Amino acid sequence: MEKLKQIKHKHIPFFWWAILSGILFGLSLIDIELGFLSFFAFAIYLSIVIKSNSKQSFLYGLLFGFVLSCITLYSTILVKVIAFIGLLIAMPLYFGIITLFIKKVQLRFTKSFIWFFPIIWIAFEYFMTLGPLNFPWHNVGYSLANYYYLIQFADIFGIYGISFIVLIINILIYRIFSGKFKDITFIIIIFMLWFGYGFYKDKTIKLQKEDLKIGIVQLNILQEDKWNPAILDSTIVEYAKQVSIVVKEDSVDLVIFPESAITTHLLHEREYKKRISNMAISNKVNLIIGFPDYEVKWIDKKPRYEFFNSATMVDKDGNFLPKYDKIRLVPFGERIPFLRTFPILEKLQFGQANFEYGKNPRLYPINDFQFPILICFEGVFPELSRQYVRKGADFIVVITNDGWFQETAFPKEHANNTKIRAVENRVSLFRAANTGISYIVNPKGQIIEKTEIYEKENISDFLFTSKNKFSFFVKVGYIFPIICFWVSIILIIYAIFSKLILVRKND
Repeated sequence: MEKLKQIKHKHIPFFWWAILSGILFGLSLIDIELGFLSFFAFAIYLSIVIKSNSKQSFLYGLLFGFVLSCITLYSTILVKVIAFIGLLIAMPLYFGIITLFIKKVQLRFTKSFIWFFPIIWIAFEYFMTLGPLNFPWHNVGYSLANYYYLIQFADIFGIYGISFIVLIINILIYRIFSGKFKDITFIIIIFMLWFGYGFYKDKTIKLQKEDLKIGIVQLNILQEDKWNPAILDSTIVEYAKQVSIVVKEDSVDLVIFPESAITTHLLHEREYKKRISNMAISNKVNLIIGFPDYEVKWIDKKPRYEFFNSATMVDKDGNFLPKYDKIRLVPFGERIPFLRTFPILEKLQFGQANFEYGKNPRLYPINDFQFPILICFEGVFPELSRQYVRKGADFIVVITNDGWFQETAFPKEHANNTKIRAVENRVSLFRAANTGISYIVNPKGQIIEKTEIYEKENISDFLFTSKNKFSFFVKVGYIFPIICFWVSIILIIYAIFSKLILVRKND
């Protein structure tokens, strides 16, 4: 009994370190001006990994992920309870497993491990963009979204490059607390070079004002009212009124509505479709509109309805262009993962949407420019935006409805994370949100126009483009996380199986 007490007492600090590390990282992400805490969160995390055993590392990673998720994702309970529960199970498991893998590598590569750590973590961030459980919300680099000069480095290796530098600084801080005080010099050098690059890009990127003006309408319809059929007609009337105002006052060429702005199956409703067409024709303006949609497939002579989160552009002649269906769906909120693999999951109903995945990326033309429409959290996927820019997109449009989250930290998190896409690709980004935050960001990552949460407001500005065709990230920098991913796979496999081989030889 006395020995058990000693063991428990021995590991109490690690328990609290895991909580502290999760708190620091969580607070750095929620836009309360504490982004700098990310420079310390992983120094503590490293201490946990190095000083615990394999079983403990998994449990501490689980605890780290749980605390982090509670801080950054608590507001998802306002969307769907199943989404909150699902994320609160999945995310800690992810962090527990990656911490276990990191520990395995640490045991095998004791001396060099500390420098492998950031490579493995970047691989983890990249992994979170893959598959039906994709949720790249906790990239370390997002903690610095409001640090203008530091985020300029995103045009080299994307958000992953910023994460990598933050992790390197965490390593150096860990080493300083381990007695290697000379590493302070390296931290100073890193920050000098990092800020220096930011100043350089700010001064050297030349922006060109284009003859294209874009407006955003934020009606600020409360989530509890938004899907009420009784207000659909008045909502369309109000959109028509605001379009008329923004066209008359600002002479815009394009007006952007938020995600699901028209809360009916617009393409199947002739009357509403005609009203939207007339809105574009009468104001001689192009419109971007979000709406739900469905398609009917016949299987064994029985209709199967497939639903989509969709958007399209209506040109100034009132023509509806081919729709875009959201490709990246929110796990548990918009679709239960692995639904097609395990059809029995369709019987589970927790209020989730169970949309189908879109399959056709689209670029929409306006004047001499092209742009994609990203819906909601598609804006946090670096590769998705990069592919569009690579195919010729001159700017990015993001439409979202963050009204679900009310006045929590989530809308600001979402807005900050999305803003990085402008810097990575060096293109302007126009974000329309139902209840905020809507904004217009130039290729430097500077917010030109912005609304606040729960504010009825129209904003507009000209399109600004960068004279450089592609950023380094768009051209080749995107391979950085892919390289980290495969190097990490090799490290983890070697660490696990080399130990098994040694055990068998000893037997």
